[in-house]
Order: sequence, then C-alpha cells, then structure tokens
Amino acid sequence: MNANKKLENQGEKEISKNNGKEEIRKRGKRMVKLLQGSIGTNLGKLPVPPLTKWLNGIILDAKRGEVKIKFKVREEMSNPTSLLHGGIHSAMMDDTIGVTCTTLGYEGFLITIDFHVDYLGKAHVGEEVVVYAKIKREGKRIVHAIANITNAEGSVISTANANLLKTTFTPDYNKMAKDS
Repeated sequence: MNANKKLENQGEKEISKNNGKEEIRKRGKRMVKLLQGSIGTNLGKLPVPPLTKWLNGIILDAKRGEVKIKFKVREEMSNPTSLLHGGIHSAMMDDTIGVTCTTLGYEGFLITIDFHVDYLGKAHVGEEVVVYAKIKREGKRIVHAIANITNAEGSVISTANANLLKTTFTPDYNKMAKDS
C-alpha cells in the first residue's frame, strides 16, 4: 500500500470516528430533551423497565451526565424498623445512574459491573428522598459514576460509586429518543 492510500484510509477512519461521536452527541441531546420534557412525571407511567416502574421516582432535573430523581419511601421499601431498606438505597442509586447514562448518548446499554455503597443515614416510610447521579469519567469501554441520596432535611444518607461497561445491546429508550 502506498503512502497516499494509507493517508486516505486514515482520513476515512477519522471521518467515520467523528461521525460516530457526532451521532452519540445528538442521541445524548435527544435523551436529555426527552427527560427534561418528563420533569415532574412519575417514571412509573413511562415505558421504562419494571424496577424503574416499581420505584416510581419523579424526574426533577436532567442534563448530560447528571440526573436528579425524587422517590417516596413506601412501606414495601422498608426494613423491619420502618426505615428505607439498604437494598432499596442501592436500587434507587443504581437506577438513577442508569437513567443518567442514557444522557450520554451511547447506542449500547451500559451495565453495572461494580457498585459500592456507603450507608450514612436513614429515611423513614412516608418521607421523600432525592437521588442525584453524576458521570465522573467516560473511558473507551468503562464509565465511572457517583450517586447520593439526601433525605427531607437535605442530609446525605448514602453514597455510591459505580463502574459501568458499554455493551452492544440497543435498549428501547434509544428508539424513543429517535422518535422525539
């Protein structure tokens, strides 16, 4: 292969790579727009996975790489002392991180491969909590995210760090974003 052909091939690869980045950026913008249009809406009323429906959070804010969702602590989410169960702390943060990942615009689903939680406080049945999630780093294959839950007084009651793997599975929400 001569030098000119090699440069031509490199140029084509670079154009393809840039077009891919542009499509990711556009898809992310569409997802943010979709989520912002759903602010104040119970996620349980939207076409979302069963756990997200059951948690039934309300979107408070969404931008690329950051999402905030409010949840009401229900009796079925409690431990025997009527406090928010630790597993539900984890589920709320993992689910909010998942919603946050949709704002990045990747075509493939991001699956949690590592999740660490610190429990720092409590929330009682009947109280509302807010989960804030943020993407801290986007690598070639791994995304690192953080999340926290605050109670009605604004105190942090748990924090999480997560690593997520980019996959090739195309979830339904990407189809929704194309239609919006």
